[in-house]
Amino acid sequence: MNKTKIAIIGGGPAGVMCAIKASENPENEIYLFDKGIILHTLIPTGGGRCNLAYSEFNFKELAKYYPRGEKFLYSIFSRFSTKETLDFFEDIGITTYTQDDNRIFPTTNSSKSVKEALMKKLYKNNIKKCFEQIINITKTKEKFVLETVKNSYFFDKVVIATGGKGSGQKLAQQLGHNIKELKPALCSLITKEKYFSNLSGLSLKNIKADVSFDNKKTKKLNGDFLFTHKGISGPIVYKISSYCAYLDFSETKPLEINLNLVNKSFEHFDEEFLNELKQNPQKESLTVLSEYIPKNLASILFEKEKIDPKTKSGQLKRTDREKISKLITSLKLHATKTVNGEEIVMAGGVDLNEIDSKTMESKVVKSLYFCGEVLDIDGLTGGFNLQNCWSTGYIAGISLL
Repeated sequence: MNKTKIAIIGGGPAGVMCAIKASENPENEIYLFDKGIILHTLIPTGGGRCNLAYSEFNFKELAKYYPRGEKFLYSIFSRFSTKETLDFFEDIGITTYTQDDNRIFPTTNSSKSVKEALMKKLYKNNIKKCFEQIINITKTKEKFVLETVKNSYFFDKVVIATGGKGSGQKLAQQLGHNIKELKPALCSLITKEKYFSNLSGLSLKNIKADVSFDNKKTKKLNGDFLFTHKGISGPIVYKISSYCAYLDFSETKPLEINLNLVNKSFEHFDEEFLNELKQNPQKESLTVLSEYIPKNLASILFEKEKIDPKTKSGQLKRTDREKISKLITSLKLHATKTVNGEEIVMAGGVDLNEIDSKTMESKVVKSLYFCGEVLDIDGLTGGFNLQNCWSTGYIAGISLL
C-alpha cells in the first residue's frame, strides 16, 4: 500500500508538534521542510528558559490573552490546552514548574533541553528532514507541487507552519488564501518625550497603564516597565504594542499612554506623600519621593515641573506636591512608532475565516492545513504564542492521522 506523503513546511514549534502527531500513523510518510535549523526559534523563548505555557486551565479564560484569534481558539483549546501541553511534555521527558506570575518553564530552565526532547521524538518517529526553502506551491487535481530552487516535490497533503514573518503567508496566497496585513506586535515603542533618555535601562515593577483606542475605548494594563534610549519597553509596553498593532499613530498623531508609577490613585498617593513630607520636614523633597520611585526618575520629574528637588519637605508648596503626585499617578507619554525589527511576533496572517478550527484544514483548498503563527493569531507575552503553536500544531497533526 502506498503511504500518504505529507509535507510540513516550517520546522518551528507548530510544525514539529504537527509532525510528531501526524507521524503516529505508520501509513503517513512525513517530510519536514525548513530552510535553516529545526526549532531555532525555540531557543531564545523565555529568555532562553523556554516559557512553555501559562497556568490557566480554563480554555475560554486562556483565549482572552490573544488580541487576535480569541474566538477561533475556543474549539482548539477545548481539546488541547495547558493541561494537555504539560502532559505531552512530561511524556517526552520534560518536567515543569510554575512561577509566581503563572508562567510555566521546564525544570531545566533551558530551551535547549526542550529542543533536544522534541528532536529525539522526531528521530524516533522517522520524520524526514529537508533543509530547503519552498519558494512556490501549486495544486493539481490530485497532488501538491512544492518547488525549491533546485527541486520539485509531489505530496498528497501539505501543512504550512512557517511562522509570522511572511513566507508562509505568500505560499497561502498562491493557493488562493486571503492574508490579514502583517504588523509588528510585542515590541518596544519610540516616544516623543526625550527627557527620559538618560534613564535607559531603568525598570519599574508592576505599574499600570491606561491606553486610549480610537478615542473610544480605554485599555487598562499592568506589568513591568523599562525605559530605553528612544522610548519605552518591557512586558507592559509589549501588551500596549500588541493591542495597538493596527492603530495608526505617528509623530503628528501619537498614541497617548498614561502611566501610574505606583499603582495608587492620585488621592491615595497624594495623601501618603503628604504624610511622609510632614514626618520628614528637614529632608529634601527629592529624598522623600525616592522612597516611591528610583531617585534618578524622581529627579527628572522635579526638573520637568521646574521644582527645586532640594526644597525641604516641610517647605514644599501644596501646588508643587500635587503636581508631583499627578505625574506619579498619571505620567503621560506619547508613542510615535514601534521599534523596527524588535517585534517578538507579528499580528496578522492567514484569514481565520478560511480555516476549519476543528481540523486546521483550509476551507479554500482541500488537504491543505495551517498551524502556528502563520495564522492571524497572536498572543501576549507569557507563553501564549508557544501555546498557540503547540495547540494548533497538535490539532493539525491528529487531523492527518
